[in-house]
Amino acid sequence: MTTRLEYYRHLNDALSELCTKVVTQHPNHSEESNNELLELFAQLDDCFVSNDDYALFGQQIINRIVSHYPDITPQVHRDLLWFFGGDCLHFLGDEEIQKYQELEERYYELNKADENVSYRNLRAQVFNMH
Repeated sequence: MTTRLEYYRHLNDALSELCTKVVTQHPNHSEESNNELLELFAQLDDCFVSNDDYALFGQQIINRIVSHYPDITPQVHRDLLWFFGGDCLHFLGDEEIQKYQELEERYYELNKADENVSYRNLRAQVFNMH
């Protein structure tokens, strides 16, 4: 079983690992700029651990990647755009947003009846992946 938050944390962790590998040696940005992005990931992790509002840091990370690291942008999982919301939603199409809304509605409806709903499996069903 994968909860909603676990699913998105896994995607974020994968993006953080990628950025740690790529950004530290990125030739087009200063070391300071690269470190700022990595620090945002550290702050986001702290928010996840302390159950604080993570959306602001997530949005800052996505916006920084899109504006400063276009070579990394295609590797940002589209689900993170939905999860962090705000300005990140501008990078999603209307059909995608409808699918994510359907996913959220179905997840919360099913979660009322059964706390063991797998977000990952439900997402695969909504997005016709199996």
